[in-house]
Amino acid sequence: MSSAVGIDLDGWQRLVDGLREAVFVVDAAGVVRVRNAAAADRFPRLGLGGQFDGHAAGRRHDLGDGWSAWYFTDSTLDHAHLRLAGGGSRDLTLKTIVQLAAELLGEHCVAVVPATRDRLEWWRCDGGEPTVTRTPRRASEISEVLTGTSSLMRITSLGEGSWGVPEDFGCALAVPLGVGGALVVVRKGDFAPNDVERIRLFGKHAAVALESSSKLTEQQRTIEVLRSALLPLPLPEVRGVTLASVFIPAHQRALVGGDFYDVHPRTDGSATFVLGDVCGHGLEAAVHSGRVRQSLQALSLVETNPVRLLHLLNTSLRATGSKLFTTLVVGELVPLADGGARLSLASGGHPAPLVLRADGTVDEVSATGAIVGILADVRFSGEQITLAPGDTLVLYSDGFTEARAHTNRTELFGEQRLRAVLKECKGQSAEEIARHCEQAVLKWLDRDDHDDLALLAVQAV
Repeated sequence: MSSAVGIDLDGWQRLVDGLREAVFVVDAAGVVRVRNAAAADRFPRLGLGGQFDGHAAGRRHDLGDGWSAWYFTDSTLDHAHLRLAGGGSRDLTLKTIVQLAAELLGEHCVAVVPATRDRLEWWRCDGGEPTVTRTPRRASEISEVLTGTSSLMRITSLGEGSWGVPEDFGCALAVPLGVGGALVVVRKGDFAPNDVERIRLFGKHAAVALESSSKLTEQQRTIEVLRSALLPLPLPEVRGVTLASVFIPAHQRALVGGDFYDVHPRTDGSATFVLGDVCGHGLEAAVHSGRVRQSLQALSLVETNPVRLLHLLNTSLRATGSKLFTTLVVGELVPLADGGARLSLASGGHPAPLVLRADGTVDEVSATGAIVGILADVRFSGEQITLAPGDTLVLYSDGFTEARAHTNRTELFGEQRLRAVLKECKGQSAEEIARHCEQAVLKWLDRDDHDDLALLAVQAV
């Protein structure tokens, strides 16, 4: 069947039959000469030979000599698919699925999806806020869809299950919603052929969105579990001192970095504390810092002397074959009976700690030593200091002193500027000192890129 203008109507028919869009081919007189199945479902009264309304809200393509092809998309369904593709958590995606299905496809919709412990989740919506119920029961009424043996089930009777559907419902259709899941659309009346195709299409898009969001949610859970092991722990209470800290990773979206600090109290009232910096930043440095922290925590159970502790740590890290080096300051704190605390410190290539005395003077603790984790033959020296009540020991990473000014990227914050900031903290608490140092360096940076920032303040009381 061909027209006088050379249009192959048989070829057009074969072409458009495979499209989900409703398509008509119309001759110069406005008569429908070709229509596909989607057009028949959507416009059942407009058949071959019928008069086409030239003002219909479709997309027109000129074929020449007055002939045209008209394309009609389901704009509401397309908008729904875009909303589903917008991403989000698994639970948010399921809420969106049943909300959209209730708005566009039926009065009441239920998404039945597998949950943990061999249970089912029933996400329901009847136009209001979606609700969810978890049950151990299997939905035998839609078992063929849940197991993947059927791509469409028409349901006239709902048995046990958390359907939440009025008893006088008319009909329900179930389509697959990913592996082990189903979307059930419920109406009081029956479904037209075009409705069935819309539900099938919506179900396919919803299944893809659910699979994507489920994978993303599982990845996020895995990341959170791993991240929690790498983040600093809340500071404990230690007799004789108060503690405060700053921790700002270079990559703040990841929330982890190569800088770290820890405080481990012991039953006799003493404590081991550390602040360190792994070479580099980001995930690799964070993982190595976690290895250093775990090693130190284990080693401190059998050794409390900071110098010997650093030697053991160096041997332990070299045995792992790591190529990253670490700088750190390790200290042992012993509260004194008449107030204050005695500190023993050892440094492995780290910036020298500073002490803010109660009278406002700032001293440097000159503990020296090599970087940790690379060399076999290393030396560490120890230093002992006493903190009187009101004195504060400040350990910090080089992210503070090497922070670059936003006005001149070659100018560093430097130790002298940090000393000046500490002098401004005379009479302040450990928490106030930590916050003042943090605000000073962030003002210096003014949102520019920076290295990891870590600080630990230990104030005697």
